[in-house]
Amino acid sequence: MKQLPINSVSFLYLEQSFRKWLFILGYATTTTDTLPVHLREFFHYLEQRHITEILLVENRHVHGFISYLENRASDKTGAGLSTSSINKMITAVNAFIKYLNSTGRHFLDISPVRPAGDIKIPSILTQVEIQLLYDASFETGRIDKAIGQRDRAMLAVLYGCGLRKMEATSLNITDIDLHKALLLVRKGKGNKQWYVPIARKALEDIRVYLQEGRGWFFDQHDTGHWYNQRYGHAFKRKIQTDDEAFFVNGKGQQMKNFYQRLHLLRDKAGIQQQFSPHSLRHSIATHLLQGGMDIEEIAKFLGHSSLLSTQIYMHIQTEHNGELAT
Repeated sequence: MKQLPINSVSFLYLEQSFRKWLFILGYATTTTDTLPVHLREFFHYLEQRHITEILLVENRHVHGFISYLENRASDKTGAGLSTSSINKMITAVNAFIKYLNSTGRHFLDISPVRPAGDIKIPSILTQVEIQLLYDASFETGRIDKAIGQRDRAMLAVLYGCGLRKMEATSLNITDIDLHKALLLVRKGKGNKQWYVPIARKALEDIRVYLQEGRGWFFDQHDTGHWYNQRYGHAFKRKIQTDDEAFFVNGKGQQMKNFYQRLHLLRDKAGIQQQFSPHSLRHSIATHLLQGGMDIEEIAKFLGHSSLLSTQIYMHIQTEHNGELAT
């Protein structure tokens, strides 16, 4: 696709910011490369109508852009644009609106247009919703107390440390250094390893789980008796435990049901939107951007080392309300 020129310094800056936001949230390289190019079509359209500031954009401009695309000729064939091409550019605009509103850099009261087959913009929880999840983890009683401690450690790892689900599943107790407040990601995407600093509140939740709650799950691994019908005897069954695993279930084995635990917390917290463990990673990246952290530091935090060699420093100042929850 031909890359159209844009002259607005504001649009050029937002294009680069948008590209880095997609990269930080872990989109595929093709998406990170192509969506900003498609967004240029929208910026070019705006400039032709003497609009050079994003805050001047309204719903009518977005719908006018769609009408323009439906009547625009293809650079290659001279015929009209295909539905697929139009959808890609609409998708880019939708993702860009999501970027602006979720990072707090600007807020556009614009209704996104959903084309057929567009990419799914990830769910991002607000800091208030993160706090609601945390509050929902507190229970009473010994059993609920241990589960709550594990839930808070789960939030500390998935949100506070920004780990992917498989990275959290593979986490061992030896990967946590409570004294240095560091977490080692041993099995990251692309077989990468890196250390993640653990914030004070998340460190305390991890420490409490390790020293108190985790032991309760191992106490449950003797599952009682099973009955041998052939010989008519009852035998004690001992289940093999995963002594090194950080997250364990009631059998003392590696825990994998992060989706179920988060859904239970979501329902108890009264949060309406659907989200996954990976949404917490998207959320902490967005909240760090809101807090003004350098792009390169966020890349290190998430294990995106390639950004250090390919991108220049950019400090994004954004408005945000409240403190990070973990």
